Amino acid sequence: MAGQAVFESAIPGNMQRDGAFLPIRDAERLRESLRRCRLEVPRSPVSWLVERGVLDHGDIARSEALQRAGESLEGVLLRLGKVDQDAVDAARAAAMAVPLVDVEHFECDPAAVAVLNASWARAHDVLPLCFDGHALVVAAVDPSDVELERMLSFTTDRVVELVMARSEGLQRAITAAYGPGEDATALAEIQQSIRALQRPGNETDLAALAHRGPVVRLVQNLITDAIRQRASDIHVRPLEDGIEVLFRIDGQLITLRQLDKTLLPAVVSRLKTIGGMNVAEHRLPQDGRARLLCNDHDVDLRISSIPMVQGESVVVRILDASEGLRDLGELGFTAADAARFSDLLTHTTGLLLVTGPTGCGKSTTLYAALQALRPRHLNIITVENPVEYRLPEVNQIQVNDTAGLTFPKALRHILRHDPDVVMVGEIRDQETAKIAVEASLTGHLVLSTLHTNDAATAVTRLVEIGIEPYLVSSSLLGVLAQRLVRRNCPHCVTEEVIDPELAALVGAAGEGGFMRGAGCHHCHDTGYLGRHAVYELMVTTSDLRARIADGVSAVELAALAESDGMVPLTANALDLARQGVTSLAEVVRVRIG
Repeated sequence: MAGQAVFESAIPGNMQRDGAFLPIRDAERLRESLRRCRLEVPRSPVSWLVERGVLDHGDIARSEALQRAGESLEGVLLRLGKVDQDAVDAARAAAMAVPLVDVEHFECDPAAVAVLNASWARAHDVLPLCFDGHALVVAAVDPSDVELERMLSFTTDRVVELVMARSEGLQRAITAAYGPGEDATALAEIQQSIRALQRPGNETDLAALAHRGPVVRLVQNLITDAIRQRASDIHVRPLEDGIEVLFRIDGQLITLRQLDKTLLPAVVSRLKTIGGMNVAEHRLPQDGRARLLCNDHDVDLRISSIPMVQGESVVVRILDASEGLRDLGELGFTAADAARFSDLLTHTTGLLLVTGPTGCGKSTTLYAALQALRPRHLNIITVENPVEYRLPEVNQIQVNDTAGLTFPKALRHILRHDPDVVMVGEIRDQETAKIAVEASLTGHLVLSTLHTNDAATAVTRLVEIGIEPYLVSSSLLGVLAQRLVRRNCPHCVTEEVIDPELAALVGAAGEGGFMRGAGCHHCHDTGYLGRHAVYELMVTTSDLRARIADGVSAVELAALAESDGMVPLTANALDLARQGVTSLAEVVRVRIG
């Protein structure tokens, strides 16, 4: 259901003219809308939706019956697909009798923006938009927050009118409004700091520079913006005459900011300091790690610096448990495959593998499996490099090659620690593979990953490593091969222009009706917003075990697995494209074979 279209047709009168409940993009309409909203009577969002004919009382009754503990009724309606997020946002704004503003396309009054400093705006997720007489109009996610309104009035010494903005758009708008000024201020202050900290011989005390306020704020804002935009990595890339800052969002690198080249030593030094690295070392690669608190939850950072021709390049991997940890039900399994995968986890012995290339979500799947096993009161021990997310009630070991704590050594010791379930971050050599297989044959459920393209190839990979086929046959419970496809952006989805040759590659020759995102501000003009797992699940049946022991090829194993009910990964992805979840171009990108 398209929220804006529904409301324009469902509400008497011209809502586009009155502007009270549709996103507003200019100051004049906002002031007019504020005057109209002051005459409105607040009520619940659901009541407002019913009044406008978007929902009926039957929808409400059915939704209330399915409401979970702590879940709002609007949340149930969203989950059931009765309304979309645009509709709920408009209803919430209407129910509170406040305007809903499209802050990303709103031309803010610079004088209004200047009333509130950037740090305060970022910390409280607010953005001054304009003045309405003597009142300062400020966008917030929750305009009903009386305490926020009081703090704003006290801080700005003005009467404050709160209006509503969507969370993601508001965060991007705050960055756009304050970012250039912050960069310019930081540049001027850092240049002054560099001059003040210069030693004889024109060397700068980088350790001291990394603790200067402008540097700290600049780097903190970069990390906070990345977390809020769901980025998995931050790239600080030196160029000939500047610095390029890129965020990896949904697997794609997007240039977010350009900084002056003068800032490179300061930014790199600050990131090294955060990661506990040697600030004075510029000739060798370094790795570090850190943990910070953002939005009331912990976020782990893995920091890597490498000297390049143009200067040091830094990449920050962001491990946000609120984004990265998933339950099995959130992985995108069909009902049949969810039941099959859950059944594999009920085994007390055996080897369960998740395969795919780097960045395909293998760790996310393994952590979801561990989450499902935790309530069973088992002794779960993991060996990882690195430990990406910390799980309660799970014993996690961080591999340390420098200290001699390798995968094989850790595995040998934990088998004497009475484990029920062992998770090995990756099987990469013969010794690790042999210990994992032996553990799976001696009363332990072993979960691990392999780098193979499909499920059947995992068997031949284990044999190539040095595991006898009969041992693979006896120990292997199943293999899940997966990839991540990007979801079409719901805000700009349109019909996809199909290349017949590409369609033929994935078995969709002659088909039509595929969709893809055209690109908009919601998705940084990529056409995609979020990702979805596609997979093939090979369960080791008795027939398959016999063929593995015989040493047959991966092609034969795949054919037998398909006859036993395995849906190939490419077919799985194509089904998502037919549903409009992803594009045919994404299916072609992740196809197997």
